[in-house]
Amino acid sequence: MEEKTNPHKTSQESGFMSDSLNLIQLEQKYEYEQEVLHFIKWGNPFKMEELLERRKRLFPDQICFIKESTSDPLRYCKNELVALNALCRNAAKLGGLQSLYLFSLYNKYYIMIERAISIPYLREQLYDQMVLDYAKAVFEFSITSYSPLIKKVVTYLMINLNQDIPITQLGELYNTHISHISRKFKRETGMSIPAYVSKQRIGVAKLYFEDGRTSIQEVASSLGFNDSNYFSKVFKRYAGMTPSEYIASIQVE
Repeated sequence: MEEKTNPHKTSQESGFMSDSLNLIQLEQKYEYEQEVLHFIKWGNPFKMEELLERRKRLFPDQICFIKESTSDPLRYCKNELVALNALCRNAAKLGGLQSLYLFSLYNKYYIMIERAISIPYLREQLYDQMVLDYAKAVFEFSITSYSPLIKKVVTYLMINLNQDIPITQLGELYNTHISHISRKFKRETGMSIPAYVSKQRIGVAKLYFEDGRTSIQEVASSLGFNDSNYFSKVFKRYAGMTPSEYIASIQVE
């Protein structure tokens, strides 16, 4: 006697979701997604790591539910992550991440999603990397906790990140003595204005390299470094490795 096939079991084993949608799983997926966006908004990569570990234990496949009738499962999963990328960008914006970082991160992951060639890679690697990167970016570069004056200063510095802004110009711009701005800036950001600018430049440089730009001289020039050797020294100070080493580490991944 021929053994009957259980359609529900088959769809689970093949990684597809039955056309009769499992509402409990969908609810779990959306609740989990809200937690992800919450930790991005509040810039908490530590809780994000815990959340990702919990997902792997409890529901490892609940990233993109693919219906059995879907003709192109890979495209379907990509669309899910493209939508999530947009949600992450909005959550990071609410968390105070500057526009330059928002654009660079969104563009980086849009390209990585489109270049992906397998569903396991999207589910098991790229998803985790993307949401964790957004949480880390908000943690490191958010301006939400700054006072109105320092928010203005930081925004101005980011808009003009490729230029060397004289500190005295900031005092004139905001009609405040520069010593007051400098003290307040150091107290709120934990670093001097020049050090903050250097850190921001290197943060953006890393995104440029991850986005596929491999010319160190061009990246250095686009961020206001006239000397690529000096850029390399500053990069190593903040990234812990030279630009060439960083590019090589990305290519290995």
